[in-house]
Amino acid sequence: MSTPKLLQATQGNVTTLTINRPEVRNAIDTETMHLIEDAVRVLGRADETRVIVLTGSGDIAFSAGGDMKEMQTFSALSGDQMMAVWQTGLEVIEASRKPVICAINGFAYGGGTEIAMACHIRVAVEGAKLGQTEIALDHLPGGGGTQRLPRLVPLGFAYEHLLTGEPIDAADALRVGLVNHVWPRELFAQQTADLAGRIAARAPVAVQYTLDAVRDGLNGSLSTGMRLERALASIVLSSDDAQKGLQDFFTKKRRAGAPDKN
Repeated sequence: MSTPKLLQATQGNVTTLTINRPEVRNAIDTETMHLIEDAVRVLGRADETRVIVLTGSGDIAFSAGGDMKEMQTFSALSGDQMMAVWQTGLEVIEASRKPVICAINGFAYGGGTEIAMACHIRVAVEGAKLGQTEIALDHLPGGGGTQRLPRLVPLGFAYEHLLTGEPIDAADALRVGLVNHVWPRELFAQQTADLAGRIAARAPVAVQYTLDAVRDGLNGSLSTGMRLERALASIVLSSDDAQKGLQDFFTKKRRAGAPDKN
């Protein structure tokens, strides 16, 4: 019986997807990308899942990127088709109405960094390295590296990184805003779970529409985004959860910014 390339486990309202190809440093072939895409689509419709965590098996690599052995077999046409699979899969992650946290538990090179950048939040273990390393092997990213990186970090940094292909460590990734947090390995799993749990505790409708407001607003002008925010905020305000939130505020059961009591 073959070993599954993608593992799935749910605890509470958080589902963790684990890339499970440790023998190749969790390199991702076309089949694995399809599995990730399909899992995120299904979880997007699963009421019991409120947050998705994507990570890699073991403690060496989140993902070494695309499967180089598979890539060696591609023609120009099949290579383009493979990259289309990658881009579609990462667009599904990015468009998910359930927050996706990338837990970078080791190095993330090439496509590994591209997957991380498609997630809504990135956290890294101390000592992890990230890198769009393609140019060091005389090619360039095909899964969105040249497009998402300049949207996440200063443009000059993106150019330098893409043109040298030199990995950066987690501390530098935090400095430029590529990751949200860097935690010691002994705390990494628990800190990631705590973050996911805090988000999962929020009202699902408010979370989903917040993602929509940010994602869709960035695709237009500020004035268009402000109008979108007004419309979405009005819709959410009419939800049962929002009405309960107001009631809890006035009855002093909850205060904005205060820790939840539950």
